[in-house]
Amino acid sequence: MKIKINTILILGGLCMLLMFFSACSDDDSADPDDEVPNPNITTGFISVGNTSSGNQVVRYFEELPTGTVDLSENATDFIRFRPEAIFNGAIYSHRIDGTDGFSKIVVDADQQFVEEGAIPISSGTFAIAVKDESTGVFQDFGTPDVITMFDPATFQLTTSIDMSAGSVPGDVTPAYQRFIFRGDDVFSVISQTDGSGFNDFIVHQANLSNNTFVGDTRRLGNGLATISRDDGGQGLTDAGGNLYIPDAGDIWGRGNAARLNKILAGSNEIDATYIFEPALTLNPQNTFLPYFRAFKFLESGKAIAVVNREVPQEVETITADAGGSENLTTTDQLAIFNIWLQAETAVWCEIDVETLTVTPIAGIPAIRPLTGTVINFEFNEDVYIPAETSAESAYYKWNPTTGDVTKAFTMTGVTVPTFYNLGSNN
Repeated sequence: MKIKINTILILGGLCMLLMFFSACSDDDSADPDDEVPNPNITTGFISVGNTSSGNQVVRYFEELPTGTVDLSENATDFIRFRPEAIFNGAIYSHRIDGTDGFSKIVVDADQQFVEEGAIPISSGTFAIAVKDESTGVFQDFGTPDVITMFDPATFQLTTSIDMSAGSVPGDVTPAYQRFIFRGDDVFSVISQTDGSGFNDFIVHQANLSNNTFVGDTRRLGNGLATISRDDGGQGLTDAGGNLYIPDAGDIWGRGNAARLNKILAGSNEIDATYIFEPALTLNPQNTFLPYFRAFKFLESGKAIAVVNREVPQEVETITADAGGSENLTTTDQLAIFNIWLQAETAVWCEIDVETLTVTPIAGIPAIRPLTGTVINFEFNEDVYIPAETSAESAYYKWNPTTGDVTKAFTMTGVTVPTFYNLGSNN
């Protein structure tokens, strides 16, 4: 009898345990607030650099390096790795296998780069951007009159926006060079599919809440300059909701200086009364290459950019011998372009879009205006600014509040070395 009683007690206890775990399982699946933790790494930093073979090598850093770091060590080699957007720790790049399309790359728990999703496209493209957790956009040159939307989490296509009503000069295929978000709207700077611009600087606009084309706006050129894009990314809206879109002006000294184009909060049109040409503000004598790039607003509200400050004597000599920039031959232009590729005549500056002032950031070396690393990032209230010179490649740490500048680290092992903050959305 005693054995029977114990057996009954044991069986009863087992039943109670099964009921308990079953109830817990039911409760877990029914609780909408419970979330599966992200198994991937979403903080830290990544470096990207070019190799002699033309590929990109990528490396993950849990902490920012100090001193001198070889970016080719412990790095992963990809045919192509060009981050266009980073959101929630995921990297959105052109296809890492070199084919047309986009890759979503994550850093797994073992600090390995993993392609979590891919979107193939039928032809080439320039830009992809992520607005928020549920909305991303890109263009496929195979369907150039369409902005395609996707879900950044699943990397699945969701819908598309017909942009065929947008103005495009001539009978050419438009290419969206960059996507800029302001509220529910996306502004898209157009060029031609070979990367060349138009005489006018043209921006198309769509609304992402109702998936409709809104309109277009332009800055008129002077018939000489090719006005093209600047660097991609966000950070172009000030605290008041005013949008500032930079153009590249004309690099041959024949007309338009690169300008900040302002679209007032609540407006969809470029403000023709707002004229701010940072390079000419910095040096009114620099009429040959009044160019700036990498403009963006920081978390502090301040804005920065790389601004060309001077013209090499060799360029002035070639231009004078030709009898003026309008008489430059193709050979002259090629010679000048090669000079610009090496000349370190541009400086990082603080830009005030209200007072229209340009102030060089002391302590950061001058760099080349047209090429090299210009991707900066923010971390712990400091801004990490690249300076790639003939002497070294380094990132400098600048505090926009105090103005203090120190060298953060020097990079070797690759060309065009660039760092990204994996924990920031851009």
